[in-house]
Amino acid sequence: MTAARYIRRSLLHYRFAYFGVLAGAVLGATVLFGALFAGDSVKTSLRLIAEKRTGRATHVLTSGDRFFRQALADDLGAAAGARTAPLLLARGTAVHAATQARANQVQLVGVTPAFWEFGPAPARLELDPASPGVAINDTLARRLHLAVGDTLIVRLHKPGILAGNAPIAGADSKLQTLRGTVARVVDDASFGRFSLEATQLPPATVFFPIERLQESLAQPGRANLLLLAAAESGADLSRHLAAAVRLADYGLELKWLEMPRAFELAAARIFLDPELAAAVQAAVPAAQPVTSYLVNEFRVRDRTTPYSIGTATTPDAAPFLPPDLGPREIVLNDWLAGDLQARPGDEVRLTYFQVGAGGALAEQGAAFRVRAIVPLRDLAADRAWMPAFPGITDTSSPKNWDPGLPLDLKKIREQDERYWDDHRGAPKAFLSAAAGREIWSTRWGSLTALRIPFERAREAELTATILRTLRPEMNQLLLRSFRAAASDSAAPTVDFAGLFLGMSFFLILAALGLVAMLFQFVLLQRNREDALLGAVGLPAPKLLRWRLAEGAALLVVGCAAGLPLASLYTRGILRFLETIWSGTGGSATFVFAAQPASVGAGAVVFL
Repeated sequence: MTAARYIRRSLLHYRFAYFGVLAGAVLGATVLFGALFAGDSVKTSLRLIAEKRTGRATHVLTSGDRFFRQALADDLGAAAGARTAPLLLARGTAVHAATQARANQVQLVGVTPAFWEFGPAPARLELDPASPGVAINDTLARRLHLAVGDTLIVRLHKPGILAGNAPIAGADSKLQTLRGTVARVVDDASFGRFSLEATQLPPATVFFPIERLQESLAQPGRANLLLLAAAESGADLSRHLAAAVRLADYGLELKWLEMPRAFELAAARIFLDPELAAAVQAAVPAAQPVTSYLVNEFRVRDRTTPYSIGTATTPDAAPFLPPDLGPREIVLNDWLAGDLQARPGDEVRLTYFQVGAGGALAEQGAAFRVRAIVPLRDLAADRAWMPAFPGITDTSSPKNWDPGLPLDLKKIREQDERYWDDHRGAPKAFLSAAAGREIWSTRWGSLTALRIPFERAREAELTATILRTLRPEMNQLLLRSFRAAASDSAAPTVDFAGLFLGMSFFLILAALGLVAMLFQFVLLQRNREDALLGAVGLPAPKLLRWRLAEGAALLVVGCAAGLPLASLYTRGILRFLETIWSGTGGSATFVFAAQPASVGAGAVVFL
């Protein structure tokens, strides 16, 4: 009798005795392979999630809480030979109009048709800005039980000019409401899972025509995100970006002022960013600083004037100021001097709002000595000193001001209204530039403008000089590799296979211990058979090899049987993980994956 025939008949004869050994082997193999497959599945799922949320985009241009020209997409795309798609990204709340089901922290994306070409499976979808049609992704459709044709109500906050706790930032960001009809439900393959956030939870998203979202946010022609599909490196794209940006992309506007015969560089965010301002002043030494601020009250003795504009600048920008105006001196126009009955040498006290510790708004004050009184005419009466303060500049009366500050508008008098009608925001008082920096500096900057004496015909030259000295990152324009960053985030920092193996270690150890114990028990039952075989001349080493071969055969069968069971075991683990993620307020989908390397490694370890 050959060894193979003996082993085969022995396994068949003792099949019931070996059943426990085989069951233990199957259990151990199932748990071992299941842990390895779970690691493969998590890694694969994270990679697929990264691919679905980035689509075909290779790079992304972000701008923080700022905006840039929508046309920058075309300019940069032409310079770099890349496909681009401008986006306007916001957050809000979505409500099903019929059921009132609500979803918070919804991603609102203003898109152009170019956006859909970046999807994993490019689609053609055009949302008409003139119609109420919007697109939603699968996640939001499931959460709110929405279907094509349903009405959706979206609420979002219109951002202020500055951060919410800026001293002069416009009225508190107002709640905007948009109604839309679901025109399409977008799946992951069509870019419904687009997101900048590296998370396993798919975002709930509403896609608008970019024009509708721009109108709601009062940002016409603006975007805050740009997708690129480019073959060039990040360094090359950054070089193209630096050449493509314009002053408007930095939030700056250069305009000609007729009265002072100078250019003014102003910021859409009221205050010039300190880094931008310093760079321009270094490149254009003739640039003169200007700071205009809302003064709550001017007081001389017992007489007061409420809510006026004060300006701090240099004698070069305002030649009517004394050339040696000191840091504790002030120049009043004759209207304010008459209202306060002030004379040169009098002390004038100013009060104004500033942001204190912890972002709290506090009223502060400073005292100055009247140096001179100037007539309210010519450059001293120029309304252009005052920047476009939201909630102030665009009102017809001071009693209608709404700058988002706790103003007592009952203090506004008839003469204050007449001044506004005649002179608008012309400053009533002037300080030195040093005094302005001292009392009106904010974390957003201390200058509201730079005045640059320059020939009007050389505007293009001045613009080019300014652009050469600025860098996109000065305005939070950051270009980064979207795909590479997503791939890096998809690479788990935890070895999930090792983690699951660690959690299953004692179960695997117990299964192997059970296999060894049951196998030993079967061998003990066969002592008489072993003695008989020895008596007829079978060498003991050969008999040992036969017994070990029987055990190895059982392990091979158990390993093979454990593979399909491991697949079921892994799928159960993945469903459990999905349940955990769903319990956190979202939904995650894990796909099953079993890599050949894991099968081979598991077989080697098990056998």
